[in-house]
Amino acid sequence: MTDNNELIIDRQGPVLRLTINRPHRRNAFTSPLLLAMAQAVRDSAEDDDLRVIVITGAGDKAFSAGADLTPGDTPFKPNAAMLETPLGVLARVVRECRVPVVGRVNGFCLAGGMGLFGLCDLVVATEDATFGMPEVKRGLFPMQILTQLRDLIPPRLMNEMCMTGEPIDARTAMAAGLLNRVVPADQLDATVDALVASLVAASPMAIRRGKYAMRAVEGMTFDQMMAFTETARAPMIQTEDAKEGRAAFNEKRAPRWTNR
Repeated sequence: MTDNNELIIDRQGPVLRLTINRPHRRNAFTSPLLLAMAQAVRDSAEDDDLRVIVITGAGDKAFSAGADLTPGDTPFKPNAAMLETPLGVLARVVRECRVPVVGRVNGFCLAGGMGLFGLCDLVVATEDATFGMPEVKRGLFPMQILTQLRDLIPPRLMNEMCMTGEPIDARTAMAAGLLNRVVPADQLDATVDALVASLVAASPMAIRRGKYAMRAVEGMTFDQMMAFTETARAPMIQTEDAKEGRAAFNEKRAPRWTNR
């Protein structure tokens, strides 16, 4: 079991915030901590009132420096009986989650921290945030992280980051399309809150169906994607949220979503 203080689970109305609370270790994670995060997402994902999940790290120095490499319960401890790694468990659970996941990057985002970063649908970072995969400098390679980042980072930049282990700054990450916002540290929370508010204001049914569709079409051919989205469109139009959205538009008022 992870120390209860190492993962802060804060549910405020429609928003679930998961904070890695190990600032003394640059929010490096352990296997129990990753599994606790997965369980928190799993427990909340089917709640119709949940609208957004925010992932971040405690303090002002790091989002996450990845796996804790100090002796003890490190994710690199060999276990031949384990078919799924803790990061893999979390990745699968988050991938199946139908609500948006927002990353609040407040400093270093390194190694396995990039894996957590890759699970987020939207990301806000501070101007001094640093992104990197230094595994080759430790005799390793970011194998599992490639799954989350393959379609996110441009190939040439991905090659350089993986093969040299050298980090990039927030400005470079933003230019490469890896981030949604880059802000001064003192504006981070306000910017995240504004983004969360925009997500909460949107139709939860549309977002849930849309996120499912976005995942489902990955790997499809153009004809397959077109056929899938054509058949997905009709039932979406019949939802209560779609009807309410059209009514609110015509009546020039704020919609009242029911997530049905």
